[in-house]
Amino acid sequence: MMENKAEIEQQDQHLPGGKNKRKLKTEKLDSLLASLISFGNRTWRGAAVGAASMFILVIVSIGFGINTGLGKSLDTGIYLVVGILGLLIGWGLLYIGIKLLKKMKTAFLAAAVISVILTIYTLDQFRSLNSILVLSYTLVGIGIVAGGSLGYVKSKGLRNASSFVFLFIFLTVTASFFFWLLTPGYNPYPVNAGKEIDPIPLLAENPSKTGAFTFKTLTYGSGDDKQRVEFGEKVDLKVDPINAFRMIDGWDKKRTWFWGFDETNIPLNGRVWIPDGIGKFPLVLMVHGNHKMEEFSDTGYNYLGTLLASRGFIAVSVDENFLNSSWSGSLNNEINARAWLLLKHIQQLEKFNQTSSSPLSNKIDMENIALMGHSRGGQAVALAALFNKLPNYPNNGSVSFDFNYNINSIIAIAPTDYHKIADKDIKLENINYLLLHGSYDSDVSEFSGDRQFEDITFTADGDWFKTSLYIHGANHGQFNTVWGDDTSFPFNLLINKEPLISGDEQRQIAKTYISSFLESTLKGKQEYKPIFQDYRYALNWMPEKVYINRYSDNSIRLLSDYEEDIDITTGTIEGVEQTGKSLSQWYENELEYRRNFERKNHGVFIKWNETYSDNGRYIVSLPEANLSEINFTEDSSVTFSVANLGVEENDTFKGDSVDFSIKLTSKNGASATLPLHTFGKVPPVLQIQHTKTKFYQDSRYGEKTEPVLQSFVLPLKNFKLENSRFDPKQLTKVTFLFNKSKKGKIIIDDIGIRP
Repeated sequence: MMENKAEIEQQDQHLPGGKNKRKLKTEKLDSLLASLISFGNRTWRGAAVGAASMFILVIVSIGFGINTGLGKSLDTGIYLVVGILGLLIGWGLLYIGIKLLKKMKTAFLAAAVISVILTIYTLDQFRSLNSILVLSYTLVGIGIVAGGSLGYVKSKGLRNASSFVFLFIFLTVTASFFFWLLTPGYNPYPVNAGKEIDPIPLLAENPSKTGAFTFKTLTYGSGDDKQRVEFGEKVDLKVDPINAFRMIDGWDKKRTWFWGFDETNIPLNGRVWIPDGIGKFPLVLMVHGNHKMEEFSDTGYNYLGTLLASRGFIAVSVDENFLNSSWSGSLNNEINARAWLLLKHIQQLEKFNQTSSSPLSNKIDMENIALMGHSRGGQAVALAALFNKLPNYPNNGSVSFDFNYNINSIIAIAPTDYHKIADKDIKLENINYLLLHGSYDSDVSEFSGDRQFEDITFTADGDWFKTSLYIHGANHGQFNTVWGDDTSFPFNLLINKEPLISGDEQRQIAKTYISSFLESTLKGKQEYKPIFQDYRYALNWMPEKVYINRYSDNSIRLLSDYEEDIDITTGTIEGVEQTGKSLSQWYENELEYRRNFERKNHGVFIKWNETYSDNGRYIVSLPEANLSEINFTEDSSVTFSVANLGVEENDTFKGDSVDFSIKLTSKNGASATLPLHTFGKVPPVLQIQHTKTKFYQDSRYGEKTEPVLQSFVLPLKNFKLENSRFDPKQLTKVTFLFNKSKKGKIIIDDIGIRP
């Protein structure tokens, strides 16, 4: 309990000189403060002039270093005048602001300032600082306006007429804020192009349809998982945990407390769908990505597990929730652990396959294995395919690898691509690859899996191919039924959900493509392969949306992939020549992501405008000396990819689909020309608004567009029908003739020949 002044004085009187000492200390403090005030009164004008002089010095120095051609004196004078005006205006505004602040209540200022600071600090734990600053100011500002209006009403009462004005302000601001927060958003860039595309019939069974196999489901795991009864006391098959301390960094006591185990005792938990019947079935492992660890992600792919099992695949959903982030923090380089654990699961499944008492005994076709991953899991499956071929762990050679399984295919759903191993990109050879990504992915907002697509090459004989499907309106989370939203509460309230397709539609697309990809690559059902070369073959089984697909395979001989050098007139194959005629612009450059991250893919950028010149063209000439090496036949095709960049027209961005023609010329001089829309349409530019506010969109997600390549396959026999003199076996020139759309800007990449 604090003593009052009288008690202190009474105690001081009983001390020798106590009262005088206390008084002396007070007088010294007052004297010091008075001296500081006096010093400030004598120096503030000079200090202010000194501060302003330094700014003027900087401005004059910059003006002196600028050479506009007007002369040094005038250049310096202009900068000096602008600097002084800026200084005076800024000083005046700040002077008024400080005067107003001095008149405000100290308690209000303290509450406002600490609210802004704590809001920024809290949001900064989850998002980058530049993306939440304006949001923080706005939230606190709304609170000040609403709270101040209500405070006025409370102090004045409703008898005062002005109180009704402030009550209206309070109700309007509050209602508007919560309406904005709770509504799904809006669709500023509607696109109806999907309804204009006609499906191409395919003589194959609907791959998303439930198959003929009945199946059973079981789980395997440690048997003592305290968070998951299906892997704990109700587990069907018990397996020993593994020691992963050399693969996991950053595991702490909070994580151990939650899960009941640490990195030296990691469980192998999996949910398995097994087709009934005799025979070996291809194996498909599915793994989730990063999400709240306490919200278990592995059950989110049950819809795929049941479909695949009914169609004769053994499907396994792998539990790696204990590697995810949450209130306990994050692990370091955990993608390495995700990949390694997948291979350890294959080892365990191989043991089940070799154990006569196991329900999986002799059921698994170990020669046909596929890995499917979502988000970070999408990058983990690529890394697992790389680890599978290595003898040691690149980050620690004391960890030996002994896997070498027949992983023939990998599927990446909205994968990340930020992770490197030993500071190198994840490069794969001779493996089938399927990439799915949504345009409205608010988590992995760039089409980053396209980098991994580029890093897959074919160097050996085999029916290898890689393909991607970009789905307009799909988000990140709806591929997983547990996730749904792309971000957790409350950040999901800021996401613009109005343009999204439904979860059922998104998963229908996933089922169609994933099932047909596995049927084609693990079971050899070639009837599904056209789907990956042209998505229109799958449209009878998918909703009417805008799709962009890319394709390449082991048979294609690239004439130009634009990666070899900076000479825009030469191609990839020696002797290939390229030139542009009557174009506004043509140059080679790198494709960009929304936020200008390195994309590692180059193409030729072409811009045309009929007001500049008619019939602009881009010509690729083949070397006659190398024609025999390509081995053209009547069934050969020209292949390439195109991305639409759109154009500015009267200060308005136009991203509509463009069209042009392809002219092929043979050695005998005969030519045949066909419009590109004969083989498919160039998709429109897809403009995206991820969030409900523009400032959060720009700071968090960057540009509203990014180039996405659409592949085209042009059979030479179609041109033969156009002109019988054209000889497909002696193709010497491919001309892109811009004679359809009046203006446009596109990227062309991967011009090649399929013999």
